[in-house]
Amino acid sequence: MKRPLVKALAGAMLLFSHYSLALSSDTEQPIYIQSESQHLDMATNTVTFTQDVVLTQGSIKILADKLVVIRPQGQEGDETIEAFGKPATFEQTMDDGKKLHGEAYKLRYEVGNEFLKMSTNAMLEQAGNQVEGNVITYQIDKQQLVAESDSNKRVTTILQPTTKSPSESESQ
Repeated sequence: MKRPLVKALAGAMLLFSHYSLALSSDTEQPIYIQSESQHLDMATNTVTFTQDVVLTQGSIKILADKLVVIRPQGQEGDETIEAFGKPATFEQTMDDGKKLHGEAYKLRYEVGNEFLKMSTNAMLEQAGNQVEGNVITYQIDKQQLVAESDSNKRVTTILQPTTKSPSESESQ
């Protein structure tokens, strides 16, 4: 395997390796949701927020046109959060201070399963490294990311070159 390909694969793995660490600490924080309107359906344990929705939890911030929180059988910790927008966006500050930014027309986060799915024009970016696809899924606890295309567009990954320190340049 050629050295640039090894660096590219390592870079892709590093792009998302910090995500689970920061998200696990953020999920211990309360969730705050602000919107222009809210509709609660007590029979189905569903709350729908619309118009300029802002969700924050620790350093996580989701902006959407519509956000739906479902709590199956009223079980706390098993919530599913779906955000819709053109696009809906999320941002999170990693432990190292870098920002993780994602966007898609639909975001689905299954809190109890530690599973994130971004669909329709999905993009995930950190420090200039980027993955784009029709669907991006991330199994947080296993640190497994899958990006899929649709019939019209291929998955694209952009990895920024690493900068060498002066001592590395001199030794080569």
